[in-house]
Amino acid sequence: MRYAMLLVLLAAASLNADDWTPPESPDPHAILQEAHADARSKRYEDALAKHVRFHEHALEVEPAMYGVRLSFALAYWHDLAQQYPPALKKLKEVRDAARLEALAGKNVHQSFHDMESINAQLGEQTSTMKVFETLDKEKPKAAERVFSLAESSLIRGKAYKLIGKYLSPEKDFDRICEGYRVDKELAANPQFGERHMDYANESFVNDSTTLVALLVVNDRKEEAEKIAASARKLYDDQSFQAALDRALKGVVPDPWP
Repeated sequence: MRYAMLLVLLAAASLNADDWTPPESPDPHAILQEAHADARSKRYEDALAKHVRFHEHALEVEPAMYGVRLSFALAYWHDLAQQYPPALKKLKEVRDAARLEALAGKNVHQSFHDMESINAQLGEQTSTMKVFETLDKEKPKAAERVFSLAESSLIRGKAYKLIGKYLSPEKDFDRICEGYRVDKELAANPQFGERHMDYANESFVNDSTTLVALLVVNDRKEEAEKIAASARKLYDDQSFQAALDRALKGVVPDPWP
């Protein structure tokens, strides 16, 4: 009896993250929620296995989870990593694999986005900037495709001249205005309301003042003044006017949010 019990205990002790297997018809949302619950209950190995499964396969089942995969899911994984070192090790391995794919020009947009999002969780935006600098030198077309993903890291690194190569003021401002229009429409829906209007305004302020300031520091003052004049007409707010004045002096705001 003791020998049989010992075998049972040894078998249980040998279980690891590889022992968890997904169901036949995996539901990415359920797997993510289970991973979060496992982490809270200190079932760390299962939590890690589910995070890896979600990250690697969620989009095969449900492409609409693209945003969740690189936001909430990575935030949960990073939380797990604070308690369970193997989770941090695996997260960095996934990041490094994405970096190598991006540098090779393989599936460059998604691989760069994966890398950038993980670096943001780890507070390692400098690494994102360095990868973009390499792409700019070696694969400029790939760099152009991922510039919008790299921009906040480049701003944090004050790589303003490099950013200047990729600025298209009229096109960029049209994109900012379209985003502002869509956000205001959402805010008109009671489901989103005033809180989303605050988000819309803050986003517009940061995006437009950033564009103006980046043009100024790249010696494109005339274009900056034109964008600023158009922006003033869209949002009549005293603090925004003051922010535009600072931008016209070349003060680049911090990335937001």
